[in-house]
Amino acid sequence: MLVFRQLFDSQSSTYTYLLGDRRNGDAILIDPVFEQVRRDAALIDELGLRLVATLETHVHADHVTGAWLLKHRVGSRIMLSAASGAEGADRYLVQDDVIAFGARRLLVRLTPGHTKGCLT
Repeated sequence: MLVFRQLFDSQSSTYTYLLGDRRNGDAILIDPVFEQVRRDAALIDELGLRLVATLETHVHADHVTGAWLLKHRVGSRIMLSAASGAEGADRYLVQDDVIAFGARRLLVRLTPGHTKGCLT
């Protein structure tokens, strides 16, 4: 069973998405917000999931990610577009990469526009 939660940070107007595989407990968090790390970690724990990765759909100055804090808190990997120009990721994503969490898979699509490194 797929776990899906849409979360919102009103200060930055950012949506964060939690996807999890209930069967084995692996989860990913898309676009985590720095100020919401405690909220997100508490929800993941409450649902009995294990955060294996955070995924950034884009990177720029007014989108302050919580990925680094989550990596240090729970050991999750940071993933973002190779075209983003950002440093410090564990995995740089390109077109048609597959992101696995449990038996679930996401297919990476590059969607430059808002920023050069946008992906879906």
